[in-house]
Amino acid sequence: MQQDFSQEPAVLGRDLKDLEKYGSQGTAYLGKVVMSSGEKPVLGRKVMVDVSRPHLMLICGKRGGGKCVVGETEILLEDGSLVKIKDLKNDSRKIIALNDSFKLNAENKNDFFEREVDKVIKIKTNTGREITLTPEHPLFTIDGWKPVMELSVGKRIAVPRKIGFFGNNFLTEAQVKLLAYLTTKGNTAKGKTAKGNTTKGNKTKANTAKEGVSKKDVWFTNFDKKIQEDFFASVKEFDERLVVKKMKNNEGKFRVVNKYSVNKYSKEIKKNQVGENNYFGEGTQFEHMNYLRDWLIGLGVYGQLESEKELPKEIFSLNEQKTALLLNRMFSCDGTIWKEKNKYKIEYASSSKKLIKQVQHLLLKFGVISTLREKKIFLGKKEFNSFELIIEGIFCKEFINKIGFFGEKELKQKELQLLFSQKKFNPNLDTVPFDTIPKEIWNYYTPTNWVSVGKKLGYKYTNSLRENKFYSPTREKLLQIAIADENELIQNLAKSDIYWDEIKEITEINEKTKVYDISVPQNHNFVANDIIIHNSYTLAVLMEEMARLDSSIRSRISTITIDTVGIFWGLKLPAANIDNAELSAWDLKADKTNVQVLVPRGQLNFYKEKGLPIDGAFTLKCSELEETEWMALFHLKWSDPEGILISRIVAKVKEKVGTYYGIDDLISATKIDEESKLEVRQAVISRLQMAKSWGLIEKEGTKIEQLALPGVITVIDVSSYRQTVGAEGIKDIVVALIGKKIFEQRMLYRKEEEMKLITENKRSSKMPLVWLMIDEAHMFMPRDEDNIALPVLLEWVRVGRQPGLGLILATQRPEKIHPDAVSQCDLFISHRMTSQPDIAAVGALRPSYMNTDLDKLYSEMPRQKGYALVIDDNTEKVWMIKVRPRFSWDSSVTASAFLI
Repeated sequence: MQQDFSQEPAVLGRDLKDLEKYGSQGTAYLGKVVMSSGEKPVLGRKVMVDVSRPHLMLICGKRGGGKCVVGETEILLEDGSLVKIKDLKNDSRKIIALNDSFKLNAENKNDFFEREVDKVIKIKTNTGREITLTPEHPLFTIDGWKPVMELSVGKRIAVPRKIGFFGNNFLTEAQVKLLAYLTTKGNTAKGKTAKGNTTKGNKTKANTAKEGVSKKDVWFTNFDKKIQEDFFASVKEFDERLVVKKMKNNEGKFRVVNKYSVNKYSKEIKKNQVGENNYFGEGTQFEHMNYLRDWLIGLGVYGQLESEKELPKEIFSLNEQKTALLLNRMFSCDGTIWKEKNKYKIEYASSSKKLIKQVQHLLLKFGVISTLREKKIFLGKKEFNSFELIIEGIFCKEFINKIGFFGEKELKQKELQLLFSQKKFNPNLDTVPFDTIPKEIWNYYTPTNWVSVGKKLGYKYTNSLRENKFYSPTREKLLQIAIADENELIQNLAKSDIYWDEIKEITEINEKTKVYDISVPQNHNFVANDIIIHNSYTLAVLMEEMARLDSSIRSRISTITIDTVGIFWGLKLPAANIDNAELSAWDLKADKTNVQVLVPRGQLNFYKEKGLPIDGAFTLKCSELEETEWMALFHLKWSDPEGILISRIVAKVKEKVGTYYGIDDLISATKIDEESKLEVRQAVISRLQMAKSWGLIEKEGTKIEQLALPGVITVIDVSSYRQTVGAEGIKDIVVALIGKKIFEQRMLYRKEEEMKLITENKRSSKMPLVWLMIDEAHMFMPRDEDNIALPVLLEWVRVGRQPGLGLILATQRPEKIHPDAVSQCDLFISHRMTSQPDIAAVGALRPSYMNTDLDKLYSEMPRQKGYALVIDDNTEKVWMIKVRPRFSWDSSVTASAFLI
């Protein structure tokens, strides 16, 4: 690895001839050379990267950490246990995340971050789930990942509908039942402290009585005879030295005591210990030692007031059967079944908010969704908080089948079971989410053919199925339609582990708060507080540097960035979250970057209403979408009737009106097509109307000259289409069309430049050199699947440098990117990677001049943010560097999607 002690900047990507001629002109300040080993190495001279000539750069590694949630946020682990995020740093257990199929699975975490912020936002949902996080932190919606600051009350977000992760922690059935009984109907609150009196000069406490331990026995109150008998049996099974004594004049109140109480012997002890041998002073009290109480103290749950009660941490990693037993007994004591207008509801009440949230979480292990309500109760003039969980609809059925009741409430349970057998439930709560526009799911998904789907589902009047688009569909209905339509993505959505919960309250908290984040390499999200939450830094640094180039160089370069996550708008603002002293150490100061941020016209008002700094809209010209692009946009094949019709319509409209037409012209032509069946025409019209609603494809379209402006950095924000159901192909079309038009025009202008060099002895052109930066490049250049943007980008990779096209590809998953993107790159910048598939994927880069394995270099890399390995094929050198801090606002974050 390259090390020297020169004070001159190291220039990467520039051969010796150009280095002698131009020095460091036309370069970007990337960072500094690492001169020593260790976690806080010595930094040497500056590292500059040539941007005056086109290169193929590949930037790999994890995103910069956005420390997003408060320390008390509970993270779900693979054994079912819950751990506060602030305590996760040294915990090697797997966390739970949402995968690409909308299912929860266990994944490794590999980084832990913490910092202090001035503002956080607290979100509370309709079911009572809560989470406090930073404003930029994304949550998952039907429109994809959205920062919290862009969400409003009424918006529905993804939360887990079932978290079926159990452990193997062992408790006997008797212990589980006693915990349930004493948590609900037991009295274990501390009374007065029993301190032993001592003789003069003797500081020893009598009978090892512990300060702060109650004199009271363990009490239990319940009038259900079957529950009483079960409690007695559980006490005996727990410890035969214990007995249950009934209180006089109270048939339902009991106390648990030892068979052999110390009181029995205290008089005898006192009688025999007299004179000099009297070890016990007058008035000495003897502690009532109780084996059950000792066990409760060991679990940390003894001595709790009703409003303080909570379950011990051991409960959350029990197996499925023991967890169901615990809930069964708790609901049998403090739960109810009641009927309201022919609908049954199950409720559970407690005066402890902590306990009620724990019960709500445990119910999720069985797929039972409950709603938490808070109310005030009065005892005399005193006001108290009370909390209740409400289970209704299909979740009542799930509860009865998997948990159920014990004792007298079993009679009500039988009534409910009878109802289940006679009536099919309509689960009103569990619908696919919509935004402020009702039925929004149908804006993103329309079956290929409503009539065909209706026939498959047995509808007498097949067109009537179309009426579903006026309503929010149930999971069951959406799954039926998706199966009939053979749409795998929508099937996965309908069968997902997601429940779409509505935001009820949003509260801003303006105070200094320590926040935390973890990095999840595979899916970049994790389950926190029973809510789902998400995970480009070097790209932004290069964009900042493009804007700082000398005007003579900058005027001949245009930079276009494809922003898939919606984070580069932050470049327009100076950094306010970094110490000025740190920037000064790098010869920098906080400043904004002059970038042009464009969003789809259909999303323009949304961005403006949110006050986000954008400069305008971009659109695609309808006539520039060839048949192939329309196929990719709608996920159609050439053999599909709809694909055949679209191809014919596009060709006819082009022949008739030329290159100036819009979606309305295509719809009109489809309506009068005589060669297709009615249901095929309707399916195509439906798809075209959906495409029109996106506000992206228009008659005019944004000209390439408006995007590839000399000296301008243009950010094209396509994040609004990220994981939007039915709109997955839009960002691919944007990259494909822009990439294709720029390539074609640069090829033409390159010829003009060569002619001027021959005739005028100078190289000039109306069109600048173009750098195209693409975040999450593996999405557009996948290794093992087709993508409409792939052949376009492969042309850039293979021959783009000759006509003046530079390409910077950033990815967190190099094992997923096309191998040509790896093998053809001449500048490789990699932050720390730990995934062996990722390291193996970039192993093909290992040139002959590199005498150390990548594994070793990664292991030697400091674990702090910003360190990177650079392999430069132009100078044939390998460097370890630290990327400089950003001087503009860093709005990149690690996203989250679940509230636990």
